Amino acid sequence: MEIDESIAKLAEKFDTWFDGNAATFASADRAAHVRAIDRGVAIARELDRLKASALKALKSLIANSTSAAGDGRTASLIKAFEVGAKLRAALHDELLDINGVNKIVLLMNDIAAALDTTPQGRSALGELLDHSDPRVRAAAGSYLLVDDLLPDKVVPILREIEQAEGATSAYFTAYRALLDWELKQKKAGAGERSPQSSDSNWRRK
Repeated sequence: MEIDESIAKLAEKFDTWFDGNAATFASADRAAHVRAIDRGVAIARELDRLKASALKALKSLIANSTSAAGDGRTASLIKAFEVGAKLRAALHDELLDINGVNKIVLLMNDIAAALDTTPQGRSALGELLDHSDPRVRAAAGSYLLVDDLLPDKVVPILREIEQAEGATSAYFTAYRALLDWELKQKKAGAGERSPQSSDSNWRRK
C-alpha cells in the first residue's frame, strides 16, 4: 500500500473513532473518557509517524536523483514529483495538515528547480499529464503552466479537473494554476495593446 493510501485509511480510522466516541465524551464516565482519549492519541501518533516516514521517503528520492546521470536523473526527479503530488494531496484532503502540505510544496519546488537544470528542463513533467491520478495531473500541470510550458495541452487538462473534482487538492491546484495563468495572459495582452492606446490618445489630442 502506498503512503498516501495509508494516510487516507488512518484519517478514516480517526474519523470513525471521533464519531464513535461522541456519546462517551458527553457522558460523565471519566474512565471511559481516558480510554477513548488513549485510542485517539495512539491514532494521532501513528499518523505523525507515517507523515515523518513519508517526508523521509520523498527526501530520499530527491537525494538519490543527484547521483543519477542523464535520463536516469530526470526519471528519478519525475518519480519524486509524482510521490510529492500524492502526499501533498493526501495531507490536504485527509488531514487538512497545512504545515505538512507546505513542507511537501517546498520539496516539490526543489524538484522542479532540479528539473530546470536537466537537458529537457521542467517540460519533462509533461509525461505526468497522462497520469491516471488527477492529483498528479493537476500538480504537473500547475508547475508547467507557471512557466507557460505546454499550455495547449495543460489548460484543457486543468479545466477538466476543475470541473470534475469537488473541494479537493486537485481542484484547488487546477483552479489556482488556471487563475494565475489567465491573469498573466491578460497582463501580457494589455502590455501589447498599450503602445497603440498611447498612440491613439496622442492622435486625439
